Amino acid sequence: MAKEIRTVEFVVLPVTKAKASKMFQTAGACRYVWNHFREKNLADYQAFKNGKGEQPKTSYFSLGVEFTKLRRKTEWMRELPANPVKYTLKYFADALREAMEGKKGFPKPKSRKRTVPSFTIPSSCGVRIRKTNKKYSSLLIPLVGWVTLARGGGNSQEEGEPKQVVLRHDGHRWRAIVFYEVEVEERMDAGEVLGVDMNARQVATSDGDFYYLPDLEKKEKRRKWYQRKMARQVKGSSRRKDTKRKLAKVSRKIANTRKDWIHQTTKEISEKCGTVVVEDLKVKNMMASAKGTIENPGKNVRQKAGLNRAMLDTAFGKIRKNLEYKCGRVIEVNPAYTSQTCSECGHTDKENRKTQARFLCVSCGFASNADTNAAINIRRLGMAHLHGEGSGISTVPMNREIDTRLSYG
Repeated sequence: MAKEIRTVEFVVLPVTKAKASKMFQTAGACRYVWNHFREKNLADYQAFKNGKGEQPKTSYFSLGVEFTKLRRKTEWMRELPANPVKYTLKYFADALREAMEGKKGFPKPKSRKRTVPSFTIPSSCGVRIRKTNKKYSSLLIPLVGWVTLARGGGNSQEEGEPKQVVLRHDGHRWRAIVFYEVEVEERMDAGEVLGVDMNARQVATSDGDFYYLPDLEKKEKRRKWYQRKMARQVKGSSRRKDTKRKLAKVSRKIANTRKDWIHQTTKEISEKCGTVVVEDLKVKNMMASAKGTIENPGKNVRQKAGLNRAMLDTAFGKIRKNLEYKCGRVIEVNPAYTSQTCSECGHTDKENRKTQARFLCVSCGFASNADTNAAINIRRLGMAHLHGEGSGISTVPMNREIDTRLSYG
């Protein structure tokens, strides 16, 4: 049996104000350590980039040595758990390494008002979780004590070994994301292959099914109303704080609705097949603004902005990430012309898709839903990849039998 890491999210009930206060202090110490080491390495980073200095140390071990010195001379930090605060440097070391490699910019400072309070209990602490009853468990946080973990459906991975816990405050209450190492049986793959076409607020599959994102229009309007109201209010006033809490509440509801839809959709897709074929979408390029420049202003700017919001709502990246661990295999194919190619005769023409929803081939007259037609073409490219023909082959069907459920070697 193979071992995998699975996560379970709990609501944390600190029970006492003293424990809750200690958790916020720990999160604040993590923010302080991040900003301290950022300032310490900023000059070295700039000098190195200008060719006038040595490369900053980017290993967790070397930063940990400096942390020990910092903790010894900072009295208030000695009253807080060392390992959770020190583990902040693991994230900082990764961010600094990516900056040195040119993948990202230099790590940004963490703000007290804008940064979400959070800290991590690493495996080096020895994560301790005990079951209280079917609904509740208890977690031991170093120098804080035992806190209650609640989850409506119970702990789905209680047989696994807890390796790490991330505690994060969502503006309303603390949440614990527990990483379990579990033994899983290898998925019995019957050779089912499914093409998946991700579109704005919906997902279509090659077997003709559709999964629509729940209507969030009312909640979105409510959120925008609170945003505008808060912008008019005086900063620091009680009314503005009250509006901010209401804004955070409706934002959480939107995020939770989207998260639940993604999990339910990917679960249903994974139960139907062992291999999923998706498009290798460059989402960042797709969401580029259409407003252009002063000299060359763009067209249909408002419509493009609405489309960008719809793509953000659908969360293509999160769908892909969920499919990766729920399915046996995920194959990426070139998305070029999948929506303009006829799945019946293979004719490619932009006139085939005159509307967003309807596909009508100008060559053979084949009519279908445009997204279902695209999903079939995506599946065909995935089948070609599985049979060793390469992922860049034409979507022209060489054999109509390929559109049936085939097994592969």
